[in-house]
This record gives sequence, C-alpha cells and structure tokens, in this order.
Amino acid sequence: MNEQTYILVIDDERGIREGCRRILEAENYSVETAENGKQGLDLIQSKPFDLILVDLMMPVMGGLEMMEKVMTDFPELIMIVITGYATIETAVDAMKHGAYDYIPKPFAPDQLLTVINRGLEKHRLQQQAKQLMEERDRRLLEVANEKSRIHTIVNSMGDAVLVINRDQQLVLWNPAAVKMLNITKKLKPGQDLTQIIFQPDLIQIINKAVDPKAAHYTSISEEIELSKPEAQTLMANVSVVRDENSEMLGVVCILRNITQLKKIDRVKSQFVSMVAHELRAPLSAIENYITTYLTGAAGDDPEFNRNMLERSRKRAHSLLNLVEDLLQISRMESQHVSRKKQLLDVSEIINNTVELLKTQAKDENIGFKIDVPKPCPTIEADRGEMEQLFTNFISNAIKYNVKNGNVSIIFESTENFLIMKISDTGIGISEEDLPHIFDDFFRISREETRYVTGTGLGLSIVKKIVESNLGRINVESELNKGTTFTITFPIKMN
Repeated sequence: MNEQTYILVIDDERGIREGCRRILEAENYSVETAENGKQGLDLIQSKPFDLILVDLMMPVMGGLEMMEKVMTDFPELIMIVITGYATIETAVDAMKHGAYDYIPKPFAPDQLLTVINRGLEKHRLQQQAKQLMEERDRRLLEVANEKSRIHTIVNSMGDAVLVINRDQQLVLWNPAAVKMLNITKKLKPGQDLTQIIFQPDLIQIINKAVDPKAAHYTSISEEIELSKPEAQTLMANVSVVRDENSEMLGVVCILRNITQLKKIDRVKSQFVSMVAHELRAPLSAIENYITTYLTGAAGDDPEFNRNMLERSRKRAHSLLNLVEDLLQISRMESQHVSRKKQLLDVSEIINNTVELLKTQAKDENIGFKIDVPKPCPTIEADRGEMEQLFTNFISNAIKYNVKNGNVSIIFESTENFLIMKISDTGIGISEEDLPHIFDDFFRISREETRYVTGTGLGLSIVKKIVESNLGRINVESELNKGTTFTITFPIKMN
C-alpha cells in the first residue's frame, strides 16, 4: 500500500484486542487498541484513524455512547461494530449511531478481513469524493477569481471592449463601451447586438470579421465616425476567437477614441499648409531681391537698391515674427512660460500701443476712440503679455478694418471685474468662422483677407494669455459691420 492505514480496536476483552491486532498487522495495517470507550475516544481525538472496530458492551463508556460522540466530531470515520450480543435490534441501533458494518463474535480472520476491507474501500471512496469536491471547489474558486480579474481588467480599460459570441449576442462589455457608444439600455449577457448598438459602420465591421471569406484574417481594423452623443472618430479592431479546431466562438471588439489624434493630424496639416504659404512667399521674395542685387540687374541706382534691401528686411522681420509666434505657443502649451506678474494700470499700455500703431492706421485713415476711466482699476498680470495682448487686438482691428473706419477701446468696471471692449468697423467674421477664430493656425479665407499676412496663431496666443491671467474672452461679430472683443479680468484689490 502506498499510504499507511491506521486502525483502532476498542474492546474490553484483551483476547479480542490482541487477536485483531495480530490479524491486521499481518496485513501491514498499523493497529492501536483501547479497552473502553473513553480510552478509545481519547485516542481518536489525539490522532487520525481510517477505521475503528468497537465493541458495544464496555465499562466506563459503552460503544453506542462513544459512537454517537465520534459521529458528531468525526463523521467521515468508518466504524465497524463487533459484539457478542448480535441481534437485529443491536444491529439497527448501531447503524443509527453511525456504524458502517456489523460483525458478531466469535469471528474468523477471513470474516474480519472481509469486513475491514469493505470498510477501508468505503473510506477510500469517501476520501476520493472529498478530494474531488475540494478540487471542484478550488477550480470553481479559480474560475470565479479569474472571471473577477478579467472583469476588473476590462472595466478599468479606457478603450471600449465588447465580446460577442457566434450568434452575435453580447457576452462581455465595459463602462467605456457604454459611454463611447452612447448605450442607454440596461445591458445583460445574451442580448442581441443589433438591439443594443445602432452604429451601422460598427455592425458592418463585425459582420465582415465573422464572414467565412475573411477566415484567413486574424483581425480587421477600420476607422468609424460617430455623430452621437458627439462627433468622434473611433478605431475599431475586431478579432475573431477560435477554438483548437479553428471553429469560430465569437469576436472581441476593441474601440479606441482617436478623435484627438485626428485633430492633431489636422492641426499638423494646417501647420504644413501655413508654413508652405507663409514661409515660401517671403523667402522667395528675399531670394529674388538678393539675386537681383548680386547680379547687378538692379543697376547702380542707390535709392532703388536701398528700396530692395528695405523690402527684404521687412520680409525677414515677418518671418522672425512667425518664428516667435510658433515658439511662444509651443512654450505655452508645454507650460514652460515664465510670468512676472505685477499690479498693472492697463490704460497706460493701451495708450502706448495705440501711439505705436497709429502709423499703421494712418494709411487707411482709421480713427481711434479711447474711453478709459481715471483712475483705471488695476489688474495683476505680466506686463509683457499684456503688451502683446493689446498689440495683437489693436493691430487686427486695423488690418481687418475698412478705409476711413474706426477702432474704439472702451473700459468698464464692476465691483470685481475690469471689462475691456475693443471694437472695429471692419469686414467682420461669418457665423461659420466665429467658433474657430481661437483655434491654432486658423485664418479667415475671404477675398478681403487675401493680402493680409499672418500666422493664424495671434488669437490663439492671446486667448491663452487671457486664461492664464484668470480672465475671460468673448467675441461678437457681424459681416461687413465689424467685430467686438470683450476681455474681462478680475480687479486686484489693494
């Protein structure tokens, strides 16, 4: 035998105890004996036994009393009754107290071994059944834990996950899928996919993945456009799950929101287009002027040559402005801007900026109206950023104005805020363009703006400046009537 078997013989007759010991030890069983029920119960409580032989009639504690205690504390222990008072009644009583079998005295060695072997076989089957149940419970626990881990992992994913069986019924999903696909129905396993998801493009990709003609593909990836609850672009990756016989079990669909990535791509495309337009023209002009000068084609007229060089300088200056705008917006977006805030009277900055730009406005006979209260409430901001802010706004008000137009700068204040309105009487902004004017690289494309140079970054920069100084900016405009920018800053209390 691979494992030692332990048997306890409990009988008040020494001859029975020793006789059973010799018979059982001859079969390589480990045997212990006890002369009464109490002594036997103490042994059972102190060490494990596979089977016990117990006499019914014993001093100190009888067999039935002991069996009742054993049945309560050790229900799996095999108990076989040996007694010289063998009757139907005693046999039935013994069975009620947990006895597995019954052997009357006197008995032959073969009789004893037959009953013992039956009892041990019963014990072996019980142990196997117990092990199987424990194994089953362990595996069920592992499955439950694995399922719980899978749910935890899937639910924590930012990408949407849908698991669908071969009948196109929902098996597993996560909150990201519910949000991304705007699923309003309560979900439960087994629901038909087409009754839950109303995105034809997604259904079409899933159908394409399960199509037998696509059996040689491991997965299919496509972009889909959603309009509800908001416009967004998703990358759908659908993989077919197969068993060891290559039979399709279902599909796993992963959806990733790439809306921002597409937006970045568009911005990059706009940037490339802007660079091609804004850099190529001045660089070509500078190259032509320099070539003309170096080849002597311009002649010896000093005034003409100076004029070419002056134009080259202006073109180079516009390129430097473009580079500065690009560097500044890059610093702002990376949050590496160093701001030196102080209490400012912005009326001084406004007056200085207007004086600086009056030459630019003079060519188009554009007038200025400035209405700033004295004393002007102070705000806390970086002086350099405020100078750039108002230079940009007033310069735009001049560039996009009409001949003989006007620019008005009006300050108002409340208990907590300084409100600055910068208005022009220029070409205005259409309703379609108005939501985009603060976007990076956005420029209005109209006949009136054809010869107006710029990077499309000015308003994007000033919006970031306003917001970084705890302010707000709004715009109102009407085509061919003008535009008003309203900037609001919190007043710094002394």
